[in-house]
Order: sequence, then structure tokens, then C-alpha cells
Amino acid sequence: MKKTWHRVLIVVVIGVMIFIGFFMNTKEKTVVTPVFNENNPVITGVIVEIKGEVKKPGLYVLDSESRVNDLVILAGGFTGQADTTNLNLAAKLSDGIVIYVNAKTKEKKTNKISINTASIEELMKLPNIGESRAKNIIDYRNKYGKFNSLEDLVNVNGISKNILDQIKEFICI
Repeated sequence: MKKTWHRVLIVVVIGVMIFIGFFMNTKEKTVVTPVFNENNPVITGVIVEIKGEVKKPGLYVLDSESRVNDLVILAGGFTGQADTTNLNLAAKLSDGIVIYVNAKTKEKKTNKISINTASIEELMKLPNIGESRAKNIIDYRNKYGKFNSLEDLVNVNGISKNILDQIKEFICI
């Protein structure tokens, strides 16, 4: 009985190994091994690098007909922080290129009023800024160009350091 049990166990283990080996070899592979032609020792395919927000950044060798999407798949896919808006997954790869996957920027939603783009009506929503001061801000902006800093507002007629301090938390460049 013991010999039968061992034989069954060995057959099962061998069967599992064959099963696993079969599926490992039938898995579609887009990576190609560098191939050297005896007459011309040149690699066929492309060698590309992928960096940034992918799970396995690095150097990859792919078939010369491969696309950026194939490379991303080989690199384990995108991380949760990947910004793919400017990435063309259908682009054909060429030898020696680097694909960089940017991270998403963390933009804070703000309700601040931009002193470089605000209309008179928007500027008048600020504390102590009436129509006259709002017009002065826009006139200054039209004459001298955009403000480089919030502190530049004190150069506007009618805007003192005290008024700037009162509106500073509500404005941005």
C-alpha cells in the first residue's frame, strides 16, 4: 500500500510539473531574444527603456513591430500614480528610445482669484476692492504686463501694503 501511495504521489507531481511547464511555454511572449545573424552581427528587434510610473522600469528587447503598449505590459503595467494622458500607446517603438511615464500632478482646487486673469467683477469680490481699485489693477496689468508676485500689487494706484495683507489669502498669480 505504501509503494502505491508513493507512486501515485510521484505521478501527480510529475503531472503538475508537465502542466505548469506547458502553460509557461505557451504563454504569448512579446520579448524577443537578441538574434545575431552570422553574416551581419546586428540585433534584430528594438532595445528600448521605460522609466517612471511603471511597475518594472528597465531595458527591454522587443520585436521591431512592437508598440508602446507592448512595452508597458512587459514592464508590469502602470502604477496607480501614472498619468497616461500624453502617452501614445499605439506608437511604434524604435531602437534606442526611452519612454517616460509621468506621475499625476496633485493639483489643489483653489477658489483664489488670479490677479493676472481676473475680470473687474471678479476682482470686486475681494475685500476692500471696489470698481475703482479693480480697474486700476487691470489698467496696471495692461500697461506693465502680468504680475510676477502678489507683492507687485502695491505698485498699483490705490493698493497699499495694508490692503494687500487683507486680500493676500484670496488671490494668486
